[in-house]
This record gives sequence, structure tokens and C-alpha cells, in this order.
Amino acid sequence: MTDDLNPGPHLVYRSAVDSDGTRLHALIDQEPISNPRERAICRALLQHALLLLDASEPTRPVAARGEMSQP
Repeated sequence: MTDDLNPGPHLVYRSAVDSDGTRLHALIDQEPISNPRERAICRALLQHALLLLDASEPTRPVAARGEMSQP
């Protein structure tokens, strides 16, 4: 599937299947979710993803006081 109107990477939220068999797909970097429950789940998933990204960052040694750290 190609999306000519929105090229490039996106943040996509996909909900659980509703009782009627439908599922919400939203480009959350383009438009926020309006349903309060789905909004809360989406926010929690984003926070979790950011924690995972932060945890995967390589650590750099902290410079001693008065010294400049090297990039």
C-alpha cells in the first residue's frame, strides 16, 4: 500500500479490535486521537517507547568537575 499524500515515516496507533470487528488506525503525528480511552492507551505506549529509546542510548562518561567532556 502506498500513501502518496503522506510520504515518509509516521507514528501510527492501531487500537484493539472493537466489539463490531473494527479497528482504529491513526497517524498520530498528523492528528491526535479524540477517544479518551484510546488517547490514554496511545500516550502510555508513546511513553513506553521513549523509555525504551532512552535505555538503548549508549552512555557517555561524565567529565570530572572543571573538565570538558569530549563528544
